[in-house]
Amino acid sequence: EQFLSAGERDVLYGGAAGGGKSFALLADPLRYCHNPNHRGLLLRRTLDELTELIDKSRQLYTKAFPGAKFRESKSTWHFPSGATIWFTYLDRDKDVTRFQGQAFNWIGFDELTQWPSPFAWDYMRGRLRSTSSKELGLYMRATTNPGGNGHSWVKKMFIDPAPYNKPFWATNIETGEEIKYPAGHPKAGQSLFKRRFIPASLFDNPYLAESGDYEAMLLSLPEHLRKQLLEGNWDVNEGAAFPEFNRKIHVVEPYSIPRSWARFRACDYGYGSFTGVLWFTITPSEQLVVYREMYVSKVIATDLADMILEVEEGEKMRYGVLDSSLWHNRGDTGPSLAEQMIMKGCRWRPSDRSRGSRVAGKNEIHR
Repeated sequence: EQFLSAGERDVLYGGAAGGGKSFALLADPLRYCHNPNHRGLLLRRTLDELTELIDKSRQLYTKAFPGAKFRESKSTWHFPSGATIWFTYLDRDKDVTRFQGQAFNWIGFDELTQWPSPFAWDYMRGRLRSTSSKELGLYMRATTNPGGNGHSWVKKMFIDPAPYNKPFWATNIETGEEIKYPAGHPKAGQSLFKRRFIPASLFDNPYLAESGDYEAMLLSLPEHLRKQLLEGNWDVNEGAAFPEFNRKIHVVEPYSIPRSWARFRACDYGYGSFTGVLWFTITPSEQLVVYREMYVSKVIATDLADMILEVEEGEKMRYGVLDSSLWHNRGDTGPSLAEQMIMKGCRWRPSDRSRGSRVAGKNEIHR
């Protein structure tokens, strides 16, 4: 019900298996099929999966709209009003050229994490337009379970920016910054559109939930699959370093940190890849709390020092820990990267690189 009534531009309905997500995605565009200008597009990754989705649509569409017809040659549903919904697949990134020059007011992706990168999603957003957009609205919808090749980018786009079920302004998944209208637009500088993640549960589907058989099957799966498919947990993936992480336990609502609590930061620097900086405080009961994070790419060390000092203004840092390799000069005659940052006033101590320190540190995080 929440998915079908959601008003945000981009919505993901995902999580546990068996929640009726595909049927929800099939039903969502039907609310516009009374309008002759409605043009919908529903995508799966492969042809075989698309065939399964079409079979499900046959159970639903003619009941909802008597007189609706599916034209096999075009793989398209035609409704009495003149509205259409095209079912097709998008296997490779280069296949997006098939949609050049076309416009849709509703686009749906079934099992979004099967796409290994956000390229197809981002490209198709450029096909989202309509001459009747004020009357119809513009919507992108997706369903999926956690896991799959695209787990990471989908999580960054829909899961990480806000609590479940809370609308938020769309962000760039590389920088974390809000997507805004460009310069020269009448709304230049304003946030562009909102997203929302709606969690799915097995118990959204009473037919599966009541029998208990499907739940029992999911309970028998390996731990990471069980957490993904039964619990809808986005924080675990195969090979995850900390599979016990649970945001219900390990994430808390923000609060003001007393000035008396010790604070420190840690940084893993990389120019060509990503630099990650985490800020920590230690509670009186010796809990370690991460209260800020920064992820950037292609930022030189001195600029990173300025960025860190800016966000820390007014805070007292007890110390910072930086990869000890940044003290190496690597053939340069000038100061090392660590020394360049320290000269800016962003002080660090080198990380422990002794034998066994990596395993010991990981075990401490587990503890």
